[in-house]
Amino acid sequence: MVYKTVELTDCRKATLNWLKKEDIPEVMKVLNSVIKEGTYLFINNEITDIEQELQWFERGTKEGMCYLVARVEGKVVGGASIHPKTDKHAHIASYGVFIHKSYRNLGLGTTLTKEFIEIAKKRGLEILQLSVYATNKRAVRIYQKCGFKEAGRLKNGAKFRDGTYADEIIMELLLKQL
Repeated sequence: MVYKTVELTDCRKATLNWLKKEDIPEVMKVLNSVIKEGTYLFINNEITDIEQELQWFERGTKEGMCYLVARVEGKVVGGASIHPKTDKHAHIASYGVFIHKSYRNLGLGTTLTKEFIEIAKKRGLEILQLSVYATNKRAVRIYQKCGFKEAGRLKNGAKFRDGTYADEIIMELLLKQL
């Protein structure tokens, strides 16, 4: 059953579904393609251990993680998730998103971000947090458009394979006034 169908700016349809165990190999493949680009995600090495990913899925699900998989024409093209923190931080969730390079600039990142803002509100969360490289201007614009504000910055917080650096921007969205 489809969670939601959305229209991309090129008039194709994308379906959003909750992540299931059987989706993990295909999600890993797309995620690895973004990791290989070396410029967007905090991970340097491709994910190769399916058993470890299945354990991550089980653990995340128990901890309250919500994860949507985006498909176009039946093929995984990206995904996004919120992962609630624990203890004194239980009112906060971390947000993350990835999109295959062939499906960027089609509105999918904005759609997923807005969808998770609503999901987080319905779950009673108070703050969404994320980290993004300052060099990822497209993502920063999307987050700002969706209401996220810069909460801090780690100067040269990331060093890329080519030896260049980027600031890591910590952004947050207050879902309710504290």
